[in-house]
Amino acid sequence: MSLGSWFGRIVRAGAEDYTKRQHIYVTPQDTRTDVSNQSRKQVLGLARYWFYNSPVVRGAIDCMVRNSIGPGIKMQSRTSDEGWNKSTEEWLENWGRACDIRGLLDWNTIQQIATRTCLRDNEVFILLTDNGDGWPMLQMVEAHRCETPDYLQGEKRVIDGVRVNAQGRPLSYYINTGDADKYSEIQAPDLIVLAERDRADELRSLSRLVTCLNLIQDREEILSNTMVSVKRSSAIGLALEGEGSAGFFGPESTNSEGITTDRVFGSGAIWNVPNGRKIREIKDDRPSPNLTEFMDQFLRAVASGLGLPYEYLWKADLSGPSQRFVLAQAQRRFDEISQTVINQLVSRVRLWALAKAIKRGDLTPPRGMDQWWKATYHTPRQTTIDAGRDSAADREDLKLGLTSYASIYASRGEFWQDAIDQKIAEQAYIRSKCEAAGIPVSEVQFIPNQPQAQPAVTPPSAAPADEAPAQTPVPELSAPTQAATLAAPVEQAPESVAKTETFTMKDEPDFNFSDKELTMVAKSLGLKDKKPRKKKSS
Repeated sequence: MSLGSWFGRIVRAGAEDYTKRQHIYVTPQDTRTDVSNQSRKQVLGLARYWFYNSPVVRGAIDCMVRNSIGPGIKMQSRTSDEGWNKSTEEWLENWGRACDIRGLLDWNTIQQIATRTCLRDNEVFILLTDNGDGWPMLQMVEAHRCETPDYLQGEKRVIDGVRVNAQGRPLSYYINTGDADKYSEIQAPDLIVLAERDRADELRSLSRLVTCLNLIQDREEILSNTMVSVKRSSAIGLALEGEGSAGFFGPESTNSEGITTDRVFGSGAIWNVPNGRKIREIKDDRPSPNLTEFMDQFLRAVASGLGLPYEYLWKADLSGPSQRFVLAQAQRRFDEISQTVINQLVSRVRLWALAKAIKRGDLTPPRGMDQWWKATYHTPRQTTIDAGRDSAADREDLKLGLTSYASIYASRGEFWQDAIDQKIAEQAYIRSKCEAAGIPVSEVQFIPNQPQAQPAVTPPSAAPADEAPAQTPVPELSAPTQAATLAAPVEQAPESVAKTETFTMKDEPDFNFSDKELTMVAKSLGLKDKKPRKKKSS
């Protein structure tokens, strides 16, 4: 074997073969081994960095928060005792204004921040505490503060700041108080962990943006480089080509990158091009349409990583059916988020706060009530492009009994009982004002399907007791032959000579009148100069 052949084989063996798929060596392991503490922290830092530096990421997460919980998920007590329901709702409303241990946030704002943090970091902690007097208070703790202290690094039951039992159940969490070496061990019942779990054995969650962090960085770098090139091409619009001296009008200037330019002052100046040189206009078509389509792939990756349809996030120029499909898919994702927040955060905080209020004596549930915590939770109005059609469908379903007031008002983010009470109060107010003014309600408000007042009808007078009521005689059946008597007008004559001519009309289809009969008919009808009709010969 020659030296050249041997050297060529060595080079080919060390080079990467791009015709084959890259081999990825993986081994199925537990979550704590697949995702190390250092890797999770790095992903967490990158997710926060791009949340604040990428408008696409920030806008997508804010959109999800806005449509999943809105200004805050509303809680409505649903027990059989209306008095207890009203008392608990009033107490929770007052408590929500002063529930943050730092005094900076209210209950609705805590929900928004917790949901936004969960979508960005996929993990946020809420500590259940009090102010020392039994008043329930909340303290939010971000994910990076939960970690294993240095003096517990060797313990097998402490994993990423979580102490577990033999079955893997969390017993307590180690929270850094702010100093490098000071930690507080919080018992698991006193801490809420809001997260969207991906695996069954995970104790700490990984940001959902991990699938697209590299693509987000690539997109931002491409945009940055394209922006630099566009700025340079817009700053230098003309170039001198060929041999000859430059700098005819103004002094030459050379920048740090070695680009020499001539400075020309004034508008409408005519450049006296030196001999042997020519002017060429510099054109730059960046960003090109191909680059724009290529950048859409990065946006699709961000939308897919967060669970949103790409068309909902960035591209909305769709037809009606396509837009409805996109909205339906996005609404399912919003429902997943809101249900996670309700199950893990809102319902648990509500139960804990009411229990604290009962223990303090602020609330007293009625005797015999075993489920004083029952409630329903309402999310914001669903996104739609057919508000009129949806409203019409709701009305028809309500008429046919296929839905209820609770379902309709819940889809609008409202309490059905509050809406009905408000409607009754408005109607009572309108009626009282109309009665006081002496005007009908119809002149102030139009209510469809409302029964209208019928005009008064005077009943017929009763017949006397000794007089039999009038009866309508039953008509007799017609006979085949009908007889009619017609009296022809005649001139006045003495009573001795006055007489009346009569004849009989027979019910026969081929019956013909005689001339005398025709004359008699004409006289009876008041016709004059009626000539007799000649009979047709058979």
